[in-house]
Amino acid sequence: MNLIEAFRVAWVAMTTHKMRALLTMLGIIIGVGAVIGMQAIGNGFAVYMAGQFNQLGVGVLYITPAVDEDSSGSNGPGSTPLNAEARLTAADATALLDASRAPSVAAVAVEYGGFGTVSAGGDRYYYNVKAVSPSHFTISSNELGAGRFFTEDEDRSGARVAVVGKKLAETLYGEANSAVGQRVIVDGVAFDVVGVLATKANGAAAQMGSFSDPAEEVYVPYRTGSARLFRNQMTARVDVSRITVQAVSAEQVPQAEREVIEVLRERHRLTYQPNDFTVTSVEAQAEQAQIAMAGFSMFLLVIGFISLLVGGIGIMNIMLVSVTQRTREIGLRKAVGARRRDILAQFLIESLVLSVAGGAIGIGLGYLLSFAGTFVMGAVFLADDARAIVTPGSILLATGVSAAVGVIFGFFPALRAARLSPIKALRTE
Repeated sequence: MNLIEAFRVAWVAMTTHKMRALLTMLGIIIGVGAVIGMQAIGNGFAVYMAGQFNQLGVGVLYITPAVDEDSSGSNGPGSTPLNAEARLTAADATALLDASRAPSVAAVAVEYGGFGTVSAGGDRYYYNVKAVSPSHFTISSNELGAGRFFTEDEDRSGARVAVVGKKLAETLYGEANSAVGQRVIVDGVAFDVVGVLATKANGAAAQMGSFSDPAEEVYVPYRTGSARLFRNQMTARVDVSRITVQAVSAEQVPQAEREVIEVLRERHRLTYQPNDFTVTSVEAQAEQAQIAMAGFSMFLLVIGFISLLVGGIGIMNIMLVSVTQRTREIGLRKAVGARRRDILAQFLIESLVLSVAGGAIGIGLGYLLSFAGTFVMGAVFLADDARAIVTPGSILLATGVSAAVGVIFGFFPALRAARLSPIKALRTE
């Protein structure tokens, strides 16, 4: 029997018992669909998070006022750190701009944030308000919708100007572009709106500890906010909630981190005490996210392969049943000259056809899962660019594995059929 005839017979055998074939292929369908769909979701999420981290800025460090008990100089296991109160000030940020002490630092931005009542003279709303230095808008990627950002001169003079988020502007003024030139009142203090921020919420920013949406925030100059909005909240030890540091280049981030720690420890007069601040790099967080995604993708692959294994067992079971049902047919074929390898090849091809057909349907299921994954990621991250990505590699992998499953799990039933004695097979009722 040639290969074409063997495939024809296998196809006829499968289509003759459609329901049985479909139930047999179900494990393969689910397995292939799971491998392709879950890999697509994992790939899409990895690409989305990589883009989000890139938007945070290349070569960026974040410094926050929090005691880092894991830093060098702690007093040992179980001990209470001395000088354990957090400390971070705007003066620290100025010191980091000293090229003689931190040559790897290119730019620094400070911010202090809190919630406040915001209005345009009418209804009042509760929004996040941030006092930031002008460099805040340039260190990380920020999109200006209308108007302009406030300047260093306006920050130094304590000007009452503000940049508002797009959604906030739409809430207060109806249209975002009409906000420029209007007044916004924050905790009873009036500010002139000079710009509208169109930056979208960043999924990676949440991993860095920032869960706010720039589109629903008010930004005012740091000195203005310090004097008029947050004066009663700030202390001598903490008058900034975060310092953002941009390294000269991405390659110099580790060196910049060492310089930042050295300068701040010296300023805070720390010797054996732990750091009273924490330093986090975007690159380090991105690497951790990639490791987590690799583990997640591997977990999804394992689930898919388990489904394929179950599908393979189903194929073996149905092929053993088929051998039993067709014992007399096998005897007739051997009686008219069929060799062992012919019988072996026939049943292997039937098993292969079942698994490959299941794999083909599974590819369609995988695409459906990827579409569902795109919808879920878009709903969770509120981002149009978050989408599952089906790669040719995942399709080839799933198809290859399904074919291998058909051959491997179909081999034993095929071998059993090939070894049947033609005399005993012909006697079978």
